[in-house]
Amino acid sequence: MPRGFFTQSATVLFADAPSSEAVASALDALDVPVTRRSAEPSWLSGGTELLVPFGEPSGGHVHVDVVAHAWPDTMGDPEKEPALFAAWSMGAFGPLVFPRNLERAVGQAVAFRDAARAVSGHRAFVRMRTSYLVGAGPESRVMPEGWSAFEEIHAMLQVVRPLLSLEGAIAYFDPNAEVLLPAEGVERVLDSPEAEGATPLELFSHVRLFNIDPTWSMMDTVGLDRFFLPDVEVLITRDVDPNQVAGLLRNLSGYLLDGEVVEDGHTVEAPFGVLHVHARDESLTEPPRRVLRMVPDGAELPEGAL
Repeated sequence: MPRGFFTQSATVLFADAPSSEAVASALDALDVPVTRRSAEPSWLSGGTELLVPFGEPSGGHVHVDVVAHAWPDTMGDPEKEPALFAAWSMGAFGPLVFPRNLERAVGQAVAFRDAARAVSGHRAFVRMRTSYLVGAGPESRVMPEGWSAFEEIHAMLQVVRPLLSLEGAIAYFDPNAEVLLPAEGVERVLDSPEAEGATPLELFSHVRLFNIDPTWSMMDTVGLDRFFLPDVEVLITRDVDPNQVAGLLRNLSGYLLDGEVVEDGHTVEAPFGVLHVHARDESLTEPPRRVLRMVPDGAELPEGAL
């Protein structure tokens, strides 16, 4: 999908649309000068947009708007729903969103009991998107010099907490990484000792499990592409503990985010054996993205798995 003019995004799903005044009041807790601007309500803009500044001197803003519709999990028909299709095509929901991302997030929401029932009741969402183009000239870059995804993520996190405190908030949903968590799950991550001074990766990347056949499973990450990094896939036999693999995937994600290099032809020592790394331009699952596919030494893999 096109990245568009926004560099990061996240949302909070609501049972009913909160007023822009309620959102503005919640953002007062940030103690920063929030600017308000208005437009015709559409999929591109919920109407009233609140601009939360961050990142001096880069001039970034978190654009916060209320969309009084359920999350659009498909791109829409270009003839029957041209406005929705155009918004998707321009990256209006985030830089890396892909059709059916909420459906996949619900299916993989192992830390959100009864996620399907909870999310089925949402009728609106508050959208957060970062950009550097407010007041910028025609030659301005979408990503300025010194751009930092970490800075953007921390800026959005400052907004997420007050939004989740509003009446009717159901869940935090990052459509780029397909992360879905209830408010208490977000608080648990943010208040954990490991989160202090660090980027809480669990809120901006996801670890998933897929069963391929009676013998093989695959676990992967989603969300590292927001850092312009490949995601990671690990093929495992069904007797391997998924918790061990999840730990490995989180460690590898942190390793890549620290600037370390893992590339085609490398090997990785895992608790369950040696893994061989194969760089691939196409992932085994949606969303489509670059991956580092890791397979056990000497394994006879299912057809099409490599």
